Amino acid sequence: MNTPFEPEQPFRTLTPPQKKLWSSGAIVAIFGCGVLVLFLWLGRSESTSSAPEQDSQTSVQQKSDKDRQKELIAYLQDHPQDEFAHYQLGELIRKRAPFQALENFSHVTSRHPHYFEAVAAIADIALEQDLPERAKPALQTLVREYPEQIDYQKALARIYQQEGRYRRALRYARRCVELEPDNAENQLLLAEILKKAGRTSEMLVPLKEALYLQPDSFPAHLSLAYASLYTGDLETAKREARWCLEQEHESIAALRYLATIDRNQGQIASAFQHIDQALQIDPQDFGSLLIKADLLLYQRQGEAAYAMLKPLYENHQTDRHYISALARAAGLTGKREEALELQKRNQELIKEDDLRPSSLQSDTVEKKQAQHN
Repeated sequence: MNTPFEPEQPFRTLTPPQKKLWSSGAIVAIFGCGVLVLFLWLGRSESTSSAPEQDSQTSVQQKSDKDRQKELIAYLQDHPQDEFAHYQLGELIRKRAPFQALENFSHVTSRHPHYFEAVAAIADIALEQDLPERAKPALQTLVREYPEQIDYQKALARIYQQEGRYRRALRYARRCVELEPDNAENQLLLAEILKKAGRTSEMLVPLKEALYLQPDSFPAHLSLAYASLYTGDLETAKREARWCLEQEHESIAALRYLATIDRNQGQIASAFQHIDQALQIDPQDFGSLLIKADLLLYQRQGEAAYAMLKPLYENHQTDRHYISALARAAGLTGKREEALELQKRNQELIKEDDLRPSSLQSDTVEKKQAQHN
């Protein structure tokens, strides 16, 4: 019996054709085989090509970065004022060529949507490359824009400390303490700047706070030994210095403090013992040499003190404590003309110190004195 009709295109769609007993089995078999062959072919093709594609992604990215860098450099030769291109180039090369990136970021103005990112990049690169004069204006801009960001405050505090502008350094260090009062490092930074500024008695509060927050902080104990020594609390100074020496047996600073305490208490033999121990660790330690020379002068051993101090003149002729000790040693050895010259030099150094702006003076005084000089 003939069928009423035959489908003209049995594989036209995935929808199976009308069911006919005589053709359905053949259609299903042929269709299934086609799908299986197609699936196997696609799977093999994907497995053989996926690895090369993954391996090439990195090289393509690197190539595109290099090409983009070349394009930006060429473009900036014709358009040197385009700050958008400068920013993009700075971002591309800041790790490979930090100095050139610093120059590119410097062309970005406040009109640029990523202006403060560019300023932060300038600060980071300048600090990494030890360029405080480039970092400082960038950090000042960031502090004004982000007054709660402690990293910018801390960086400025350290820059001004290195410059000897302790009043400004203290301003930013105190701001760090305000932002994070429970951070012992901030308290230590404040105490460190106060030490440099010669405001020893003011060190005690932040140091005690630091030890409350971090009882085993070696720097805090060592600084407290120093502050106590030079504010006259010798018992606390001795206790703290001994604690430090127990933690670090070769702490030259702790040994110097103990030698100074012994000298102040008239225990000269013990002072010699501590300072000789420090000089065994580092025979060239300048602070230890000064203390030993002072002990020798106390015992009227001028020749020994002079022999120790004289070779240090070239490197320390601007240190008035050294010049004073050398003058005393020269006087004890009968070198009167040299002693007089050294005393004059000492007076000049004292005047120079007096003319320098103290940490209590305002920035206006500093500016006026700079203009006068």
